Amino acid sequence: MRQTIFLGLLFGAMNVSLRAQEQDARIAELDQKLKEARQVAVGLQKTIDSLTDELESLRKSGKATPSQALVSASQTKAESSKNDFKDQILVPDLGGDERSTRLTARPELFVQTRYSALPLRGTDVSTAPTNFELTRIESRWSGALSDKVGMGFEVQYEPAPDGMPEQLVNDAFVEYYPSNSVTLRAGQFVKPFGFDIQQSSTVRESPERGIFAEYFFPGERDRGFMVAAKLDPLGSAWKGTEVFAGAFNGNRFFADNNRQLNYDIRVRKHFERLSLAVGFSAQIGHQLLPEGFRGNDRENIYGADLQWAWKRLGIRAEFAGGNMPSTLLSLTPEFAPAFRPGAHAAGGSISPIFKLTDHDQVYARYDQFNRDLVSGLDIRAFNFGYFRRLGDHSRVGAAYQFKNHPSFQDDLVNTKFQIIWNVIY
Repeated sequence: MRQTIFLGLLFGAMNVSLRAQEQDARIAELDQKLKEARQVAVGLQKTIDSLTDELESLRKSGKATPSQALVSASQTKAESSKNDFKDQILVPDLGGDERSTRLTARPELFVQTRYSALPLRGTDVSTAPTNFELTRIESRWSGALSDKVGMGFEVQYEPAPDGMPEQLVNDAFVEYYPSNSVTLRAGQFVKPFGFDIQQSSTVRESPERGIFAEYFFPGERDRGFMVAAKLDPLGSAWKGTEVFAGAFNGNRFFADNNRQLNYDIRVRKHFERLSLAVGFSAQIGHQLLPEGFRGNDRENIYGADLQWAWKRLGIRAEFAGGNMPSTLLSLTPEFAPAFRPGAHAAGGSISPIFKLTDHDQVYARYDQFNRDLVSGLDIRAFNFGYFRRLGDHSRVGAAYQFKNHPSFQDDLVNTKFQIIWNVIY
């Protein structure tokens, strides 16, 4: 019994001693943390005092009045608006890669609706769609996966009801960045030729691209490999210069059909101080000839484009010409009725754009294409329109055109009046 009592007292004494030691250690730990916190607080207070003195000194040396502050804010807003319009006209990142943004799970969504009326004479519902249309329904994922690798993937829905599954995938490409100035891209993507072909439908002012763009490059895309390089590191004379060079199937629509490659090259220079950009493009290649035809099977095309902005006015002009394409847009070759080996076709457009307010703009465009692939006629069109931005994600506009003959390119517009509403998110 005595032993049990003794052991109990001993165990109790040891427990109290251990608790006292733990408490002493905890007190020492908290005391150390408090000292460190006080040191941090002293440092922060010194920083606060220093910043306060410097700010007060600056205020005393050049104190801005409320009116001056308002003027400064107004000037900043005006300068930002001016740069936004200049970038809209010049599109300095035209044909750019995906390295500047990281790929995310959320897609970019684009919906474009249209109401068309007043069809041209000599058309039917298939060649001049009227009333309400869904002209574009697209989802896109693009961006960099790492510092060296990027990708782009875009699908569209609007070809599905027409039974054209080959057009459901717009973009599917991978990129590699060997340096800050060079990009390697392979897959299916927009060809590096001219301005109108590369400009996105989400920001284009007119309802569709120029007639020449849709005849020479229907669908705008092809499958192949491309090298893009910014030449700024070579010196001040090369600042703003970009070069694109690639090899493509050159088949007018994705699947190879002539076992030969087409080669594209484009050079573009952006003159920042002049608010000017100019580009030169060329394609060297071959195309299929209809059965029974002999002769020139070349598909060489050349082009030049210019974009210029000054205050509220922007002007774009582009020209393209070369061997008449033998086929229209289709997976299985569909030969153009007016095609003849060795024949040439050419077209171009010029468009002034005027900024009315930060949200409202008007534009006009003269568009011509000589030797239409279907009718063989020279087509001339003049359209003018107005559009208004509705926040950062939406835009609505109306356009009216005069056109001497219908055309039958990829994105045909053979009605006189259109109302277009875009939403991109």
